[in-house]
Amino acid sequence: MLKSIRTKLTVTYIILIVTVMVSSSFLLLNILKQYYFDYQYTEMTRSAALISSFVAPKLVDKPDVVDISNVAFDFARQFNARVIVTDHKQRVVGDSQRIEGLVGTTLERKEIAAALEQKEKWTVQYSDLSKTWVLQVAVPVLQEDKVVGAVFLASSLSQIHGIQRDIRNYLIIATVLAVIVAGLLGRFLARKMTDPLQALTVAAEKMARGDLSQQVKVSTNDEIGRLTIKFNEMARQLQQSTKQLKEFVANASHEMRTPLTSLNILVKSIRDYPLSKEEQQEFLEDIDEELERLIRLVDDLLDLTRLDSVASDDTMVLLDIVPAVQSTLEMLRKRAEEKGLIFSYSLPERAAPVLVVLHQIKQIVFNLVDNAIKYTPAGGQIKVTLKEEGDVLKFCVSDTGVGIPEDQREKIFERFYRVDKARSREQGGTGLGLSIVREIVKRHGGKVWVEDGEQGHGSTFIVTLPVPELPAEEN
Repeated sequence: MLKSIRTKLTVTYIILIVTVMVSSSFLLLNILKQYYFDYQYTEMTRSAALISSFVAPKLVDKPDVVDISNVAFDFARQFNARVIVTDHKQRVVGDSQRIEGLVGTTLERKEIAAALEQKEKWTVQYSDLSKTWVLQVAVPVLQEDKVVGAVFLASSLSQIHGIQRDIRNYLIIATVLAVIVAGLLGRFLARKMTDPLQALTVAAEKMARGDLSQQVKVSTNDEIGRLTIKFNEMARQLQQSTKQLKEFVANASHEMRTPLTSLNILVKSIRDYPLSKEEQQEFLEDIDEELERLIRLVDDLLDLTRLDSVASDDTMVLLDIVPAVQSTLEMLRKRAEEKGLIFSYSLPERAAPVLVVLHQIKQIVFNLVDNAIKYTPAGGQIKVTLKEEGDVLKFCVSDTGVGIPEDQREKIFERFYRVDKARSREQGGTGLGLSIVREIVKRHGGKVWVEDGEQGHGSTFIVTLPVPELPAEEN
């Protein structure tokens, strides 16, 4: 029955309202009851004191019971109470109920006994005669500071009980109305609160079934609204990641299919056709070239997979990267010179230490310079610089190669993207080198971009790495 949050919230509102109303009503009724009792007691005590002052002289000598009873009767009509006057021995000498009254009898009441001792005493009891609850008080009658009798008053509490009953009925009606209002308002508020949650639940169920294009409308600015915003961001990222994964798998399959198809044709040709030794050697060289291309592609894919992994065994260390950059450039110098390129670099003797994974820094240098060598024709120039600018290390690779159109300078960092696909395959590229560079630079908190080369020829790839602030002694 209480499986939905909406129902639970509504029931909670109702229980809360009922609890508050019942507690408030109980407290209010008790306060009013005490107030009316105190008020009635005070008024009856004052009335009894007033009657005492009238009958005091009449109790000095032999009491005239008729006269005293008349006085009691007059006051009883004014105060709407029964009035009884006794002497100091608790004998009734006056009664407002003149017919079948208590005159001549001894009235042994605790209130009268207490009054004769000049003490306050009041009681509440049920009257069989009037069929109602009555409040009873007694005060002493003093004559020249001597107790000569007592005045006893008994007043019905029916009026007070009637007022309390009316108030109780009003409170019950108010509680019922409050429960109805609370139920309606609670239902409205619960629905307003749970509708976004319901929308999130439906969207999550659709995503679980494979529909990742879910966006939930943000209708509030509270925690649920922030949850909805984060859900939408998560859905967009998941959709984007899934799209990239599908594209990655499709591109990787396509890139692998080309060399595998070539290998299949070459192997079948060697197996099915008689070839001379020269032709066999040529085919074997082609097979070796295609295998090298596959190995490079697999290595790049493994590098990307490792960079995409959340958990990595690589730990960043604080060091000077100049020796690592120089050793990598020296390794690439021979390849550049074999192609007939003018290769030069400018490095400082020392650079500010940065937090890096050393082999990944070498990979940045290798990929950028290797690209420059591939796409710069013979006779061209490649220039590499490393310098410190402000709070970053700036690494630049400039060439006089084919250059990159401005509208494609952001796309070249996407996986498998090529400006000239046919030429890239001829050069042996996998389309992953710059993606690997971007992922590594991003992991190191740096930036990478491409500009026009020097004097507008070729391209210049720029990488910046942040230099951490160090204490003076470490500097």
